[in-house]
Amino acid sequence: DEMMRNYSYLNTGLTLRFNDQEFKSKNGLLDLIQDSLDSEPRYAPIHLLGEDIEIVITHGSGTGENIATFVNGQNTRDGGTHLSAFKEAVTKTLKEFFKKDYDPADIRQSLVGAVSIRIDAPIFTNQTKTKLGSTNTKDKGPTIRAFIGDFLKERLDDYLYKNLAVADIIQKKIQESEKERKAISNLQKSTREKVKKASLHNRKLRDCRIHFTDKHAEAINSTLFITEGDSASGSI
Repeated sequence: DEMMRNYSYLNTGLTLRFNDQEFKSKNGLLDLIQDSLDSEPRYAPIHLLGEDIEIVITHGSGTGENIATFVNGQNTRDGGTHLSAFKEAVTKTLKEFFKKDYDPADIRQSLVGAVSIRIDAPIFTNQTKTKLGSTNTKDKGPTIRAFIGDFLKERLDDYLYKNLAVADIIQKKIQESEKERKAISNLQKSTREKVKKASLHNRKLRDCRIHFTDKHAEAINSTLFITEGDSASGSI
């Protein structure tokens, strides 16, 4: 069923029948994203179509990233060069649009999307063909990185300029993620400092009996006692 649904998303308008079930998509990858969302996204998914490329982008309310990738109709669930290029292009386009050097993790936090491309003679890194390894779209053609990067730079940038309300929602989402990340970082730092301070003032630890500052320091070496447990510490 999942395979048939994916085929319908990738072949808009084609009706597929399998075991008395009918699969048909009118909006391609936009239908895939809308069918897979568990809750309302922050904004209506952005659907971008071009020659040999289709991309859908939105932000949800969860954590991490959820991005579906396809090449020549093949579901590349393990990603590959097109996924890397997509994430890089989204990050770069949004940073340049907002003219802010946002952390890529903050931009892609809760990112939901799908990308499908068609290239000549795709090369996969495994036998199951679930991870794309190709670097070029075709012989002597643009790299996959440049192909996806240039497409998003033009289409996503243009969409955001025409839909400033959506751009504002995206920026606020990025700023929220940045605030959360910094708060977690500060909490972790504070916790580490407290643990370090607690270990330095552990009452079960006893200082050396002899110090180099003692009057007999020249004749006697300093000694370090290491003990374990209350009874051992009490016997010093």
